[in-house]
Amino acid sequence: MNRKPHFLPPRQALIYAITRRMLDETAQHLNKFALCVAEKYFERTAVDQRHVPFRWGVSIAELCKAERHNAQVLGRYMDGTVKVLPADLEDAWVCALPSPYREQLERDLAARRGHLAVAIPEPGKGVVLASVAGMTKEFGELLGAIAPALHDGVINESDRPLLQRVVAEGDDLIAAVLSIRLQAVAVLAKESL
Repeated sequence: MNRKPHFLPPRQALIYAITRRMLDETAQHLNKFALCVAEKYFERTAVDQRHVPFRWGVSIAELCKAERHNAQVLGRYMDGTVKVLPADLEDAWVCALPSPYREQLERDLAARRGHLAVAIPEPGKGVVLASVAGMTKEFGELLGAIAPALHDGVINESDRPLLQRVVAEGDDLIAAVLSIRLQAVAVLAKESL
């Protein structure tokens, strides 16, 4: 039996694909998204570590010019003119994606290494309640995804078109449960000190 090697697509291919999907499905303009990416890049990357030539502006005219320039920069990555997405840009790009595209991308990037992406809950009042609400929402979405596959009482090859969504919704539910678990473990760790 001759097994062919299985190569993963580059990380940047996942980022570009989900970005394209987000732009198509939300009708968000690349200019606005590029400005969000630039803002995240400036927030997260020290001045002496920046390699991407993003621009910013103070006046409306400067911001409009910066939007167009930054969209051109992202466009060159996405169309392959610039071959490699710099590591210092990846985090800003991923964090600039709106929900649910960011969560999908985080999940896909983590899965490449056999991990599940779980958001670290932010401390504050209502976090547990929000986490429980999120878990309930994710459970409902999993049930909605799995119901058509289970209409005949079994998951089999005929359910293949439905299974990608079942897996994604299951991962979302697991992540929501783990988020609550992280909060509980944090409290238990404080008690044991």
